[in-house]
Amino acid sequence: MLSEGQSSVEYHLRSPKDVNSTSLGSLESPTSSPEPFENESIRKPLPVPKCLSNRAATGEKGMLAGGGACTPYPRSFEAMKLACPGMYYTYAKTIRKEIMEGLRYILQTKNQYTFAYHGSGSTGTTAVMDNLIEQGDKVAVGVYGHWSSIAADIAERLGANVIRLKKPLGSRLTLEEIEKALSEHKPKVLYLLHGESTTGILQPLDGIGEACEKYGTILAVDLVSTVAQIPIEMDRMKIDVVMMNTQKAIGGVVGLAPVSYSPKAIAIIRNRKTPPRVYQTDVLEQAREWLIEEPKWYQVESCLHSVSLALLHMLREGLANIVDEGIENVWARHDQSSRYIFDRAEEMGLEFVVPVKEDRLPGTLLVKCPKGKDAYKVTGYMWDKHRIELSTGFGPPTIGKCIRVGLFGENARLDVAETIMDALKDSLSSPETNA
Repeated sequence: MLSEGQSSVEYHLRSPKDVNSTSLGSLESPTSSPEPFENESIRKPLPVPKCLSNRAATGEKGMLAGGGACTPYPRSFEAMKLACPGMYYTYAKTIRKEIMEGLRYILQTKNQYTFAYHGSGSTGTTAVMDNLIEQGDKVAVGVYGHWSSIAADIAERLGANVIRLKKPLGSRLTLEEIEKALSEHKPKVLYLLHGESTTGILQPLDGIGEACEKYGTILAVDLVSTVAQIPIEMDRMKIDVVMMNTQKAIGGVVGLAPVSYSPKAIAIIRNRKTPPRVYQTDVLEQAREWLIEEPKWYQVESCLHSVSLALLHMLREGLANIVDEGIENVWARHDQSSRYIFDRAEEMGLEFVVPVKEDRLPGTLLVKCPKGKDAYKVTGYMWDKHRIELSTGFGPPTIGKCIRVGLFGENARLDVAETIMDALKDSLSSPETNA
C-alpha cells in the first residue's frame, strides 16, 4: 500500500533506521544453516586454478622491434591508467571526437566517417570487406605476402568472387598490371596492402585511385604498416577506404582498428541490398556510436557494444603525440631511422628479400638469414643478450628463414636503430647462433 501523499510513481528507498524491526519478519537473517541445494553437484565447484593464486608472472622488459607490435610511446602506455568514467559522460564523447580529428590529421583526409573499431587489424580488414561486399561481388586483391593472402581469404568467406592478383616473393604489382585487371574484371572493390610486412614489400599507390575511378571500382587500402611512417594523403590519392591498427607507428598497443570511409564508399554501403553480416562492425551503426550520425528515434544514446575507455585513452594520446611532433617531422624521423638500418644491413653484407631498393617497405628490414646461421638462434641471442625482440619472418614463405626488424613509433630514432644493428652484428658473429 502507498502511504498518504505518496505518488504511485515516486518510490523512495528508506534507510534501515526508518524501518521498524518488527516489520522485517521473515526477512531477518536466519540463524540456522541454509537448506542444501536440490542439485548437489552445484555445491562441488571445480578446484581453484593454482596458476591464478599469485600475481601474473610477466616477462622481462625489452625492446619490441620484430616488425609486429612495437614499443609503445610512454605517453600512450601511461594513458591506459587514466580514470575511466561512464561512456555517456561529456568527457567520453569529447575523447571520441578528438580521436576522429587525430585520425583525419594523420590520413590527411576530411572524411566524416573516420573512427576506430574495437579489435585487431584483422578486425578492420574483415569490417571493411563486410561493409563493402555483398554475395557474388567481384573483389580484386593484390596478393604478395601472408596478410594479403588472408585478405583474399576473408573476402572469399564473405561470399565474394575473388580475383587474386598474385606476385612472387619480393615483388609488387605495377600500375599497368592493376589497370589491366580493372579493365578485364571490373571488380566492385580493389583491396591492396600499402605495406606487406611479411615480405617487406611497399606497394606504390600513385595513379591507382584514378584508375579505380575510371572503372567504377572502390579502392580499399590496408595502411597498417605505413600510416604515420610515410606520407599518406587519402583524399588526394583518391583512396575510398583505409584500415589501420594501433600498435605500430601510431605508437599504442593492440586493441583498436582505425578506419576511414569516403563519401563515395558510404553512399555505396547505404544502397546495399542486404545489411552487413556483422552487426558490431556495421559502419552505419558505428557512426551513431561515434556521434557521426544521430541516434535512432528510440535511442537516447547509441550503445552498439561495450567500449574500452582505456584503449581510447591510448589511441588519443598516441595521436596527440604525433600532433605535438608534427606529421611531417614524424615522417622524416621514420625515414631517417629506416634508411640507417637499410644502409647498415648492406654494409654487413646481408641479402634483402626484396631486391629492388625502391620496393622495400620503409621501417621493416627483412633479410635472409646468412648461410651457416640459424634464424631462431639469432633472434634468441638478440633477446637473451640484448633484450631486443626480432622475428624470423612471419607466415610462409619467410618464417624461420629470415630476420625481420621493425622500427615504428617510439623505436623510430637513430639511437635505437644504431643499438639494434650493433646488437644484430654481434648476434650474427657469435658462434652461439651457428646452425
